[in-house]
Amino acid sequence: MKYIFKKAGLAIVCSLFFLQSNAQSGIKVVFERQTILKEDAVKGLPEYIRERALKLVQSSKRESTMTIQGSKVYYEIIAHEQKEVGKGITKVNDPKSKVLFVSNMSVTNTYNPLKIIKDYKTNSYKETVNNKVTTEKLPITSWKYTNNKKIILGYSCLEAIGVYKDQPLTVYFTKALPGVASPDKLPFVNGVILEYQYGHVFGKATKVERNQPLITKFL
Repeated sequence: MKYIFKKAGLAIVCSLFFLQSNAQSGIKVVFERQTILKEDAVKGLPEYIRERALKLVQSSKRESTMTIQGSKVYYEIIAHEQKEVGKGITKVNDPKSKVLFVSNMSVTNTYNPLKIIKDYKTNSYKETVNNKVTTEKLPITSWKYTNNKKIILGYSCLEAIGVYKDQPLTVYFTKALPGVASPDKLPFVNGVILEYQYGHVFGKATKVERNQPLITKFL
């Protein structure tokens, strides 16, 4: 009986240490976000460049970071300009067109900076607008949980379906990471979101980094 008590005590100490170490450090999740388009989105372009234009748009990816600290989530997109170039020559097989060949194509995307602090307890976020820190409520959705599962970066994830900006929102979230967190201004779900899609927007975690230094100044 004495041996069992010591063993249980050791387990309690280990559990407390695990919780304390998570509280004293952050977890950073790196995301890549891209635009997913169908052919009808570029139907205004000449037919002979639609396929290349779609590939260029969808190959452009924006990186963002989400750092989890307790009930708070620090989300950031760094401002940058990204140019995707499609090299090569495409022969135009259109007798009505005066164009015989299409050479190199390029698509340039400009990404504006974004820094917000989200709070799971208050379901709100803070950001700087016109040099003033403002607080706004996050959207709330009625989640429908499915039986679909997938592994993302080694973490078992569950699927949930909701609504965001009047569009269907599908997310995959994990309970294997401590805390509740969602990227951008997406609503919270009961876990940490590692993949999401709504409308033409698709985002997926590419890296999870534990034991990150605590953020003390952000906005």
